[in-house]
Amino acid sequence: MWPVLGATVDFLHALSMAVWLVGLPLIFWKSRPRLRRAYAIYAIVFIVMNQLSHFVLGECFLTTISRFFWERTPEGGAKNVDEWFTVRIAQAVFDMTPSHRTINILTQILVLLTAAGALYSLAGSGVFSKRGRQPVRS
Repeated sequence: MWPVLGATVDFLHALSMAVWLVGLPLIFWKSRPRLRRAYAIYAIVFIVMNQLSHFVLGECFLTTISRFFWERTPEGGAKNVDEWFTVRIAQAVFDMTPSHRTINILTQILVLLTAAGALYSLAGSGVFSKRGRQPVRS
């Protein structure tokens, strides 16, 4: 049971990160405002939760939950559970071991790119114009 729960949390963690990364171009896509807005909300919630959990726990809360499950796995079931998920996934997929500093820097760059995209998106919607939106008269 514990390995299944640990793997499920790791899968959800990977999925949430993939949606954030792969969806990033959506924030610049003006022809689909609903999709752009939905992604922007997701990205902001993702970033806030990530930053808050790093401030409180020193790591992503999903890494903490996953570790809890993996540590309860019978002997020989889990390896490197004390490591960040992003490090473990890079080891598994790319056979590389990035440092925590590298991951933090890349994350901050992606957060900055997301924020720039959100500002770009808002600028095109007239939110920053002097007149703002005018009521429609019939």
